[in-house]
Amino acid sequence: MLPTTQTPNAKRRRLLIALIVGGVLVTSFPFVVVGGLLAKTSWDEWQHCRGYTQFNFSQWNDPTLSAAPTYVRLCMVDDLVAKYILMGRSQADVIELLGNPEPENSFSDYEMVYVLGPERSFISIDYEWLVIKLDAAGHVNEASIVTD
Repeated sequence: MLPTTQTPNAKRRRLLIALIVGGVLVTSFPFVVVGGLLAKTSWDEWQHCRGYTQFNFSQWNDPTLSAAPTYVRLCMVDDLVAKYILMGRSQADVIELLGNPEPENSFSDYEMVYVLGPERSFISIDYEWLVIKLDAAGHVNEASIVTD
């Protein structure tokens, strides 16, 4: 068999296709890696919170579950805030439900602060906190999750 010769246009076309495919692969690689890491982080968080996503008084106040490595408060706080279980309650009722707030309050705009655990993000640097603001009558009028 005789070797076939390619025309210069065919060579350019193949080179152009190879460059485009290579460029797409090189460009998309970081997105695939980051997406995979984020998916793994979400999966780990989901696995970690299984069984603890509904607010439960006894689990919230259990010192072994509310500290490392479980941090069940992080898993339950979304349910607690979303269902407005706290809104309108008196300060005494909140303490009865959630226990005593943190003694050192670095959030000066809020009367009650509860530590939840390490920030739920890809790179966890800060801590998340449940902060509660009371109205003049001593009832909850705002409850939110903040990071320090």
